Amino acid sequence: MSFRIEKKFRVEQKKLIQLYSWLDKNQAVKIYNDRYIKSIYFDNNNFSSYHDSTEGVVPRKKIRLRNYSKNKFDFNNLKLEIKINSVEGRYKTSENFRNNSNNLNNGIHDNFYGTCFPKIIISYKREYYKVYGYRITVDREIQYDNFDLKKKFLNTINENRVIMELKTNFNSDENDINEKFPFEIIRFSKYCFGIEKIYKNIIFN
Repeated sequence: MSFRIEKKFRVEQKKLIQLYSWLDKNQAVKIYNDRYIKSIYFDNNNFSSYHDSTEGVVPRKKIRLRNYSKNKFDFNNLKLEIKINSVEGRYKTSENFRNNSNNLNNGIHDNFYGTCFPKIIISYKREYYKVYGYRITVDREIQYDNFDLKKKFLNTINENRVIMELKTNFNSDENDINEKFPFEIIRFSKYCFGIEKIYKNIIFN
């Protein structure tokens, strides 16, 4: 188990050129090729994971199946990832998940939230850099889709923001991070924002 610090920064689309200029000026190094990421997020029928996240409840979890594909979701190459925010800190577990789309009808059992079902699929293009010794990612072309096992994807909504995220070990100096990264720090969850857009008639009633 490895606890980590995560910080997210807001970057407006119209200022994307300035971001790349800043990365170049500060000698950012691209550490991986760009990838398209698709994730199916799970929640119980009360949307407990969503509510815990928006209310800042600790402990809390996000449960997702993830793969890396620009086209359709590949059910034969999935990772089951659980992001946990505990009193001690944040960490993530990951394991191979062998299943198929039909079996998702039964949901995934979680010892915290009970039986959770696929609620939303989130896709985006991710870029990977290292700057000042910190690993950062830049997420663009973010899309939210309702997940339906029969029709697969419905009601696509595009996100007009770009999200830059810094991930580092728990012992890093946060003052150093704040001094070196002159961007607006935000509290942003793709999952929560997508749920609010896709399920607004349920969540806000």
